Amino acid sequence: MYGNCLILKNLLYFTELCYIFLTKTLIFFKIASGDGNMGNVNFIMSDGLLINGALIGNIESSNLVIMLHSGGYDYHEHGVKNVIKDGDRRIKNYYNQLGNYDYLSNCLKDDCAILLIDQRNHGKSGKNIDIEKMIQEIKRINSNINNSIIKEIIDCFLKNDKKKLNVIVESLNLNEDEKDKMAVLIKRPIIKDMSFLQMKDDLVEVLQQLKYIKSFPNIHLVGTCMGGLVASLYAIENPENIKSLTLFSPLLAFDAVFLKPESEFGVKKFNIINSGGQFRMGNAVEGMNTQKEIEFISQTFYKKFEQLNIPTLCIQGMDDALIPYMEQNKIFYNFIKYKDEHNLAPVYYTQIDNAVHCLYNGIFPALMEVTNFITSNFEDEKQKQNKL
Repeated sequence: MYGNCLILKNLLYFTELCYIFLTKTLIFFKIASGDGNMGNVNFIMSDGLLINGALIGNIESSNLVIMLHSGGYDYHEHGVKNVIKDGDRRIKNYYNQLGNYDYLSNCLKDDCAILLIDQRNHGKSGKNIDIEKMIQEIKRINSNINNSIIKEIIDCFLKNDKKKLNVIVESLNLNEDEKDKMAVLIKRPIIKDMSFLQMKDDLVEVLQQLKYIKSFPNIHLVGTCMGGLVASLYAIENPENIKSLTLFSPLLAFDAVFLKPESEFGVKKFNIINSGGQFRMGNAVEGMNTQKEIEFISQTFYKKFEQLNIPTLCIQGMDDALIPYMEQNKIFYNFIKYKDEHNLAPVYYTQIDNAVHCLYNGIFPALMEVTNFITSNFEDEKQKQNKL
């Protein structure tokens, strides 16, 4: 299926120890609440935002497969095929009953540990709010709300604690107009522009915290869409323990997707952002800061990626409305060519006919190939092959 075609010293120290202990305890009790080999896990980032996920599979394995989802969804993403309006209701039809990562996890769970995480502002993770602007807006709605209550409200957004947030807001002495404005703010908080570098840093913190529970010497990254870019950025910065990199429709065609789009969808998004607005698709929020970051990343990304000595598999759908497959072809042709010439770990690239963005309708033809690619790069599997 795939082919080789290319972080007062003593006080700071004490604070850090407390942070580590509390984080470790939080993660431990979340895992312990599972059935022995799986459980929900929460990680607190340095800015206070909660990252939610699940640690499943064979936790005793030395291999950890980390799955990073696409923009707008959680780790059970299964892709909206269409939306049908039925009066005031909007009925969503999906490509599959389960998400791509659910299917892939079922194939891998006996042989390795699997970490699925909701990236910031996605799923059950915290909201990526602009704290300063949120505080200003809360005070504008009612200037009598004291700072301690505002701090609690902000923390509820960072932890995505909707139940506690509603209790706090209901306890406030707000008039009807203020209640309406607060309801709008809760439903549509002020979100910062999406940052791929921030999400990469989140992954760094997640793995640092996870080490206090279980250390996995062999990391395998799987990324879809924006998760593919985040996984690639992490691998470039931390290549030493990454044993394989699997990408589904990764956002690596920077010009076509972000900077110089030609598709109807891309042009619409580009115009909204360049007029000073934010483009929101589900929980993915792009703005001018996102554009500037992509411009920065693109200056060195391709050169750094082609120098990676990590086995890589990329699968691209040919009916991808976001990423022109011919652009992806060119990028990976150059990667493959460079790695072949410099005797680096191979890059495998393949396309699937009629497959849409994120391969929602194309995961099954690639499922066994992806599984085989990942497991073939398990360290114990490599040692077996070397003995043979």
